[in-house]
Amino acid sequence: MKRKYNLKIALGIILLSVCQIVPAQLHNRIFEQNDSFVQNDTQSIRMHIEMFNYLRNTEYFDVIEKGQTLFGTMFQAHLSYQPYKNIRLKGGLQARQDYGSSNFISVQPIFTISIFKDKWRHNFGTLQGTLNYGFIEPMYNIDRGLTNRIENGIQSIYKSDKFYFNNFLVWNEPTYRSTTNQERFTTGFVSERSLLKTQRVYCSLPFQGTLAHRGGQLNSNPNPIYTRINASLGLKLNYTSASGFRIRTENYWLASGDFSPNITQPYKNGFASWHTLSLEKNGFELMFNYWAGREWQSPVGTQIYNNYNYYSINEFRRVRHMLMSRLLFTQNINKMLMLDLRFEPFYDFEYKQIQYSYSVYLKLKLEKLIGKI
Repeated sequence: MKRKYNLKIALGIILLSVCQIVPAQLHNRIFEQNDSFVQNDTQSIRMHIEMFNYLRNTEYFDVIEKGQTLFGTMFQAHLSYQPYKNIRLKGGLQARQDYGSSNFISVQPIFTISIFKDKWRHNFGTLQGTLNYGFIEPMYNIDRGLTNRIENGIQSIYKSDKFYFNNFLVWNEPTYRSTTNQERFTTGFVSERSLLKTQRVYCSLPFQGTLAHRGGQLNSNPNPIYTRINASLGLKLNYTSASGFRIRTENYWLASGDFSPNITQPYKNGFASWHTLSLEKNGFELMFNYWAGREWQSPVGTQIYNNYNYYSINEFRRVRHMLMSRLLFTQNINKMLMLDLRFEPFYDFEYKQIQYSYSVYLKLKLEKLIGKI
């Protein structure tokens, strides 16, 4: 079985290399939460408003993940204040409502202190999280951009012409002496080293990792402690023609490991590879992905790539091969309004069925200088 699996991976990689169908992760500009920062704009107060409308429907039918529909609106409003040239304070609220419900799914506070030093940015409180990190889908769940848009903890980001590094710790669930739950946290990093950067060609080496932990010593919760790690190493190559036509390619090789005292899932160690070709022009993108996984598991990755059902560990498949095609359209309607459309079918070679998802995102973002104090 192992030899047959390795042969499939080898043939897949050879085929992808010959056809130049190699990986490229999704552009997720619609999910970005970039704060404008002007060093000389001290003592200024700015108001920020974001309305994020979403429809994401996954028509999945196999044992790994069942389909669901996320359809609703998120509204975020906060104020930012720069008391000094290298410090930024942010505070506000975010509310999420799924259509069909008369109540809010969540109402969450936003508090962040950001410190800027040379090429570093350090965030304390609400992070530039979820899809802002830059993970590939198998490493970090794309749905978290909707369900977990607010992530709190500590984060350090480094940006230069040749190197990018984003390191974070998200405190997912606290525990206290008077409670019976377990603490949960997720930590990880995204890094990318540029090898070649010209007007037409870009080549780099990305390296990513996550660690998810549940445990603690404050109470006698009987749920098993777990510590699970994912890592990926890749190669990116982008080419942009004089007319603006762009080809993006990426290859990733991934490994997963469960370092818990007692293994409570079907697989301890797993491996996978992720390959894609992306063709872009005028906001349209055609993408092809090939995924091959053996005993792969990720507690924070997009669930469809796992080799077992995250919600029911008795449902699993040891080997998974999927060929995906995606049609994407992202367009700035104006400087405040952005539209993102996605249709993403894929064929599962083991399940022998075509499954698909489609998404519609519309984001309105406003920013206004109120004054100085």
